[in-house]
Amino acid sequence: MLKHIAVRLRKFHHGQLAFNINESTVVNANIEKRDPALKNLLEGFLNNGLEYTVDGCDLYWFQIDDEHPLSFYEPLNEVEVVFESEWFENKKDSFRHMAGMKYFDASAGLANQFTLKDQQRKIAYQLDSAA
Repeated sequence: MLKHIAVRLRKFHHGQLAFNINESTVVNANIEKRDPALKNLLEGFLNNGLEYTVDGCDLYWFQIDDEHPLSFYEPLNEVEVVFESEWFENKKDSFRHMAGMKYFDASAGLANQFTLKDQQRKIAYQLDSAA
């Protein structure tokens, strides 16, 4: 199942290491830079209190493919948000015809469907093979 996932990492390449450990394939990385709707969704999260950096870890977006359910990733401290890529594509289809502020409001407004984690939490992840 394809998923969009935003994770807190000290270094970008730690994401690839962690997904390899979990037998997940990274299909795309830094996808918020190429997808206007995801970029707007990120703005919605920021407007709702999401911090750029938590416990020295920045936020990175990936699209991954694996057999794990969303519930596998949701409780992980490093994971800020995860959702099915198909859900997101369906949402984008519903407002693709919009332009300007209507498009922004529709895509950024999706952030209201999620509860943000404590932005003061400790991430404290460890990857034995991470440099």
